Amino acid sequence: MLLRDLISGLTLRAPKGSDLSVRICDLTEDSRTVLPGSLFVARSGRVADGRKFVGDACAAGAAAIVTDDPDLTCDRVPVLHAPDILGASGALAERFYGYPTRNLSVVGVTGTNGKTTISFLVWQMLNARDRRCGLIGTVLVDDGREVGPATMTTPPAVELSRLCASMVEGGCGALAMEVSSHALDQKRADALLFRVGIFTNLTGDHLDYHKTMEAYADAKARLFGLLDPAGRAIVPLSDPWTPRVTATCRAPVWTCAVSGRGEGADCTVEITSGDMDGMSLRLRGPWGEITTRVALIGNYNAMNVLQATAACHALGLSAGELELALRGVTAPPGRLERVSTPADRIFVFVDYAHSDDSLRNVLRTVGAAMPGRGHRGERLAAAAGAAGEATEGSRLIAVFGCGGDRDRTKRPRMGLAAAECADELVLTSDNPRTERPGDIIAEVLAGIPAAARGRLTVQVDRERAIRHAIETARPGDVVVIAGKGHETEQIISDGAGGTIRTHFDDREVARRWLEQRRPVAGTARG
Repeated sequence: MLLRDLISGLTLRAPKGSDLSVRICDLTEDSRTVLPGSLFVARSGRVADGRKFVGDACAAGAAAIVTDDPDLTCDRVPVLHAPDILGASGALAERFYGYPTRNLSVVGVTGTNGKTTISFLVWQMLNARDRRCGLIGTVLVDDGREVGPATMTTPPAVELSRLCASMVEGGCGALAMEVSSHALDQKRADALLFRVGIFTNLTGDHLDYHKTMEAYADAKARLFGLLDPAGRAIVPLSDPWTPRVTATCRAPVWTCAVSGRGEGADCTVEITSGDMDGMSLRLRGPWGEITTRVALIGNYNAMNVLQATAACHALGLSAGELELALRGVTAPPGRLERVSTPADRIFVFVDYAHSDDSLRNVLRTVGAAMPGRGHRGERLAAAAGAAGEATEGSRLIAVFGCGGDRDRTKRPRMGLAAAECADELVLTSDNPRTERPGDIIAEVLAGIPAAARGRLTVQVDRERAIRHAIETARPGDVVVIAGKGHETEQIISDGAGGTIRTHFDDREVARRWLEQRRPVAGTARG
């Protein structure tokens, strides 16, 4: 594509005499990937300032530069000035890749919690009904050709459009994607065409970046300002931030609620029965009524299923198709993922919960399934009893910590959430990054009431913390290892102001110590 065609109509200024007839063969924001003929978008980021690498880009053969620095120049290469570099990079990418989201029914999911699960459910459900759907999220990316691990929740604008183009070429007609508040604030998704927008909830997180809950909500609201007026917004009826988030939405809105918690909602879900392996649901909405069983547990997952179902119906799935699609759905990796087996005589789950709200939801969900704690306790007791396990007095053990170099305000709240919902607390490191683990733990401890300290064990080393929880668990106990979920690395300080990544997977560690804990054949363990 010629440079003049690529920038036509966009708010970009080129110096007089610039050669706009040069051919652009690639777009990139990383000077290390510049090829002859590339257009290099030189802008500042949170980690590095791309404007410092314009010389490297020119030396590598860049055909043009786009920047927000009006004083930046480069010999023999056109340097275009973009007052709004964030918006410009997205617009350039969509045009360069042929406006791929015009050929995709894009479902964008935003909110503090639930983004990964809902997008994962939509992806599974559409593909189950032969509606080829791509996926962009925290855990996995399906670009239409292959499924691989994700590197970030919502990629930069250029990478987003590149992925969308790959999906179109791979035969996808839809895309389910997580849209983070950071991405929305940085306009990474501004050039995309969204058919469905889903808001999950808003609770305290990322205030290191947004500073206030109002600014955090306004970032989420950007998605609904981008929504196609002919599309659909799917939102929780009872979340107090829903009116602010949807204030600029021009599309029709469907409100969602768990039965009994939202009078007058357009879509509702009722949990009719459940156990540690799943739950039976009754879902009502514009599609009519569906009854199904899914391999997820808890009120918050029931809501996730409801919103995913509403999105798929908005994209054309009938009630019959929705019911069939729901039968095979599973939770994403690291979302209340069970890593124990019946032979372990205890239940061990790994979950990504890393805010006070998500930790409280996960612990309450698991606790409700335990004997004497909720309406599903009898089924757990029966299952454990059938294996000859003790169930009365079973304890809920929470292994948790907080990440370093992130929102510090949530640390004491997480301590309080764990103390309120778990019987035994094992406080440990998460991803300390450049911070001292002991300093993070001290801030978490500030939120744990003195009366709960007798139920607390502090073990800075994460593997030792997981080992302690598993070794001290009694038959019938439930251990929830929270914070890292699907992650396979731990980010720690390099001692010089930077970080290093070491392999660490909560699931692998838990399985290793569960194996050590199992009785040797022919022996018994009390």
